Amino acid sequence: MKKIFPLVAVLWIVIGCNRKTPEPSPEHPLLMSVRASYENEKVIIESIGSVFASTAGPIPVDFDKTEVWLAEGSSSNLKLLQTTDQKRIELTNLQSDKIYSVAVKGSKGTYWSELSSPVMVVPNKLKPIKELLKTTNTVSFYLSPTGNYTLVQSQDAKDITLTQLATNKVQKLTYPSSIFFRNWVGNGEQIIFEASSSQRRSYVIYDIAKAAFSEFALPAGANVWLAALSPDGKKIAYTDYKRTGNVWVYDTDTKIDKRTALAQPYDLAWTSDSRSLLVHRYRSSSQGAQEIVQFDPQNDVVTKTLFVTPANGSIQWPRLSVSGDKLLFSATLSGQPHIWLYDLQTEKLRPVTKGTYQFGWLSESEFYAIEEGTAPQVFLYQE
Repeated sequence: MKKIFPLVAVLWIVIGCNRKTPEPSPEHPLLMSVRASYENEKVIIESIGSVFASTAGPIPVDFDKTEVWLAEGSSSNLKLLQTTDQKRIELTNLQSDKIYSVAVKGSKGTYWSELSSPVMVVPNKLKPIKELLKTTNTVSFYLSPTGNYTLVQSQDAKDITLTQLATNKVQKLTYPSSIFFRNWVGNGEQIIFEASSSQRRSYVIYDIAKAAFSEFALPAGANVWLAALSPDGKKIAYTDYKRTGNVWVYDTDTKIDKRTALAQPYDLAWTSDSRSLLVHRYRSSSQGAQEIVQFDPQNDVVTKTLFVTPANGSIQWPRLSVSGDKLLFSATLSGQPHIWLYDLQTEKLRPVTKGTYQFGWLSESEFYAIEEGTAPQVFLYQE
């Protein structure tokens, strides 16, 4: 074995040396992408180059120069703003009440790439009122609708800690199987968790005052795929593995399991009054764009289109304010996940912070959001 090891090591070195990243060229086109970040009051874009050398996917590569292309509004009006050898570039002289489109080209020697897909830049980041507390990247954090409780769940779902902020009283939640937070009930008196039973999704409700779990009764035979449970704890909107194609709504009071006209969406969420659904889906009339619409399950009709992304935009976790005037969501509109605030009355869009799903409304005008990073922080915002 001692004699074989040096030979194996040599072979690995030889193989490694032969696995060179190809230089960008017409044979291996340089593919550029761009992402924007909102750092204090600055807008910073980062240009990224890669090549597809095999079916393994894109490989990051170095490049010499970046062309920055900018347009106010639609990306159809992009014009060359500057050429630089920097990869991180601050965009200056942007107006805070405008929305911009940004794209980049990259060069290696005399070879230039095609223009990247454009991203949206909104130089009007909302500033937090204050920091509420710090958290870590090893847990998921949730704040109740009235701000009375925090729920912290470890990534492996084994540790769940509920804390009453006013008294600092702590409850350690335990359940026979793994459970995952899904929603608060009412003002945060109860919590809905997703569980698994006989390889099927099931749901349980934890009553904080009683410190006890109870089962959420699903309709007989339901095999839930995508689901959203209403804040009043009485209804579930879901798609079914066995009954594909449409959304079903089950009411635990009436025991009615209704098939709606709503086709399979990407995501679902209830409004705070448990009467309407926020539906995230692909927009049929626009190539690659996504939209959030409001759906009335009782009358089986889409009542309003709330937000539409640019082409190839990606959006998740829509949350509507109590009055229905403002919308929070996570989206990659700027090339990487940010939490966004959209005013439905003024159609004003603002970036909040870098983050994904950890945010929520606390009142009509206040909400919390976690700024993700090496040391995540929970901030309070007001619009």
